[in-house]
Amino acid sequence: MQNEHKTYISALRQLMQAEGCDAIVISGTDPHSSEYLPQRWQVRQYVSGFTGSAGTVVVTADHAGLWTDSRYFIQATAQLEGSGIALHKLGMTDTVDYPEWLAAHLAENSKVCVDGLCMPLAEVRSMQALFASKGITVVSRPDFIDTLWADRPALPDAPAFELGLEYTGRSRADKLAWLREAIATKHCGSILLSSLDEIAWLLNIRSRDIAHTPVVIAYLWVSADRAVLYTTESKFDTELTAALAADGVELAPYESIVESIAAWPADTPIYIDGTMLNYALYEKVTERFGTKVGDAVSPVKLAKALKNETEIQGFRRAYHKDGIVQTRFFRWLEQALERGERITEIDASDKLISLRKEMEGYLDESFSPISAYGANAALPHYSATPEQCSVLEPRGLYLLDSGAHYLDGTTDITRTMPLGPLTDDEAFDYTCVLQGMIALSMASFPRGTRGCQLDVLARMPLWKYNRNYGHGTGHGVGHVLCVHEGPQGMRQNLLDQPLLPGMVTSCEPGMYCEGQYGIRHENMLLCYADEQNEYGDWLAFMTLTNTYIDTAPLVEELLTDEEKMFIDCFNASVYEALAPDLTPEEAAWLKTKTIDRLYDPEEQEL
Repeated sequence: MQNEHKTYISALRQLMQAEGCDAIVISGTDPHSSEYLPQRWQVRQYVSGFTGSAGTVVVTADHAGLWTDSRYFIQATAQLEGSGIALHKLGMTDTVDYPEWLAAHLAENSKVCVDGLCMPLAEVRSMQALFASKGITVVSRPDFIDTLWADRPALPDAPAFELGLEYTGRSRADKLAWLREAIATKHCGSILLSSLDEIAWLLNIRSRDIAHTPVVIAYLWVSADRAVLYTTESKFDTELTAALAADGVELAPYESIVESIAAWPADTPIYIDGTMLNYALYEKVTERFGTKVGDAVSPVKLAKALKNETEIQGFRRAYHKDGIVQTRFFRWLEQALERGERITEIDASDKLISLRKEMEGYLDESFSPISAYGANAALPHYSATPEQCSVLEPRGLYLLDSGAHYLDGTTDITRTMPLGPLTDDEAFDYTCVLQGMIALSMASFPRGTRGCQLDVLARMPLWKYNRNYGHGTGHGVGHVLCVHEGPQGMRQNLLDQPLLPGMVTSCEPGMYCEGQYGIRHENMLLCYADEQNEYGDWLAFMTLTNTYIDTAPLVEELLTDEEKMFIDCFNASVYEALAPDLTPEEAAWLKTKTIDRLYDPEEQEL
């Protein structure tokens, strides 16, 4: 496999020479700027062997490199070994991102080749601005990988289905009417949507085109009197096609969008989102509309993030189901280890998935479970394989980060559980990370607060002891959509989007000690309007997650009374919510993990 990747790099250099280019950039996304990709667009993985979800490969005449962040340093080092591809560690003081690196290493008037279908307009514009002083140009060669990838997979063709009004709380017709009003206020006559989760949300449709991401591969053009969905038409049965048509939505072949653009009415401006629309389609749009192209963040992005009451209740049902599943899972795991059974990381994740499949309305996992024991948990995005898979032992910490799509909603939860005796460092860090999750969960903040202003709350218990983690603290979660969703987030860098009532955001601080252990605690938080007074409008968080926190590893003297009260109230609420739907044996076991371990049995409400 390593020699194979060297062969691909050599073939890319031959392609560069034939195209008269001095560098090739492989972005690692698809025509829709998706995080998780269908097999057809797994180009970065095909070329380099790197399987992480974020990173860019750059090939020049004398260098090949992968740029990725700290979540993947250990993984990338192992996967790139022998490939001839160097690892560039983003976020380190001596590392610049690939555009700056290219600007510094390429000669004047060089050419950089990109697949314009798989790079958003905003990223190309950023490169062009950076390269301008040296006369370096960016050229688009859509699907250039076709010359190397002889058996490249075709477009996915999973059936599409409708997510009913009882789950969405808002009809397709209502959403389309709202969108038309929104673009009219921007003085635009139409809008081109390319983000798959935005299209799925707007039209109340879902599919399984991408593993763990229930979206339909498609583009959507909406004007004042038409809506055309460019997709694989055979995915839509007669009933769904008729339902779409009843709301004025036409179907057209996915590939026909290029020729269709040339026929769209161009008397009024078109609205695009350059952070999502790929560069190749943007070129076609500008050929048709000229200067009448309005580039701004899609209005669907924020509307989708503000969950309505029906969606919120769906999230509650989904986390109730996941709470039952995780109670059964951790009980099974504890008892299996006590019996001396041999359980691998893969065995554990397989068991979890099997329990989820028993739940009504289960669709799929929302991402591949991160089932990591001991040192493997020090890799934030570790993925167990038959070749690299540890056996769980009755000692140390086990980290399980997983989630599911139910018809009700999407879940994402991490628990780090003790499997037996812990070291002092494990217990100490377990406590500090939990303190960070509690601090953020209990935050009250004025309307207009950004996520980066709250991120520090989750880090302070670790910073106090000169500890830190390299990933963000929180991301939005879609409703039966992408498990990672914007526009909000909680991380150290600024995302200029205030947190608003209705947003569902993860809270997941961590601590990773390479070669020893990893810890992450994650709950899902719903932002809500809390209080209004002379100092402003105040917002707060409500926890949606319904899985107990194991208190056995906690260093009690580190905890404040307020933190103890939070843990007591949370665990008591988990037991009270789940016990009626568990067997007597399961409920009794959960009681030993929650009610029987309260710091103050009299204090069960926060």
